[in-house]
This record gives sequence, structure tokens and C-alpha cells, in this order.
Amino acid sequence: MTYGEQRGKHILIPKEFPNVADRTLVCNSIGKSASATGWRLGWCLMPPHLTETYRGVHDQLVVMSPHPMQYAALTYLKLEETYFSDTLATRYVDRLDKLATSLRRVGFEVSAPEGAYYLFCKYRGVAALSAMGPWDAAMHMVKEVGVACVPGTNFYGSDHALEKEAQQYLRFAACRSNQDIDAACQKLEEALSL
Repeated sequence: MTYGEQRGKHILIPKEFPNVADRTLVCNSIGKSASATGWRLGWCLMPPHLTETYRGVHDQLVVMSPHPMQYAALTYLKLEETYFSDTLATRYVDRLDKLATSLRRVGFEVSAPEGAYYLFCKYRGVAALSAMGPWDAAMHMVKEVGVACVPGTNFYGSDHALEKEAQQYLRFAACRSNQDIDAACQKLEEALSL
């Protein structure tokens, strides 16, 4: 999924960055694009010299998906190209825009994504959350506001980033139904309005 000027463009890391292709594993799933997040049905692409090692790891981590899910995935992957270039590319745009607008209204600093249904937001401008760490802010959002989000610290690897940059962020997802997004926006604005 890509939005804006890149709308509908399929980006495959080894193709876009050939200098790392020989050491890149691409793991993907239908979970998000097909709105089947619980299925955990996907695939990995890798250079031939990594195949045997990867299969050894794979065999220890997962088992085969149930047959109905495999058939559903085949049906999904056989959809017309326009589904992937047009429908999928625009499916979440309105939801993201709605959620981002409400988050901004209550003090979050929101950067628009170019190809995800997540909003990674700086939360220190929200009065009720400004003195909290990311974990406490996320818990406050769930318990007091009724809107789930994830602490930004879940997405950083280095100690330096965890101590500095990650401390500013919460991540919200706009993958739910339009009705759920509307309800979340209402809760945000009622509980956190400036």
C-alpha cells in the first residue's frame, strides 16, 4: 500500500536496493492488506543461498495454516491488478485522514504515512499525557480514553534511540472499520480536547 505520489507502487526492497539483495529476506503476509490480521498467513522471499537456513528456522517457528485460509489467500492473490493498484492503495486513506485530524485537534503531532495504516505520533503536546512515559501514556489511552495505541518504544532497537527519540511517540492504527474510527475520534476529542 502506498499513498500520494507513490500511490499503488509496489516497492520490493531487493529490487529497489540491489546492493543489499543478496542479504535481504522479505517477509510479507495478507494479514493487513486483506484485513485478515489474525490469520498469520504469508510468505518469505530470499536469495537462494539463504533458503536452507531460513527453512530450518521456519520449521521451528510455525506450522501450516489451515486449508480454508490457504484457499482464501489464493483467491485474494488472484484478484485483478486494479484491486492492488487502486482499491488497496486508497482503502485506508480516509480512515487515516479522519484519525490524524482528531489526533491533531487534541495536541498530537502527526506525520502522514506514505504506505501504512499506522500513525506514528508525538504525544508530548497532549496535556493529559505530556508528563508520562510512552508505556504509561499508552495505558492511559486504553484505560481512560478508550482508544488503544502502542508505545513508540516498541519500534526502536538502539539504546540511544530508546532513551531519546522513542520516548516521544505513540502509534495508532487506522485498520478498523469506519464506524470504529469515528468512535475512536469521538472518544479522543471528548477526553483530550485542548
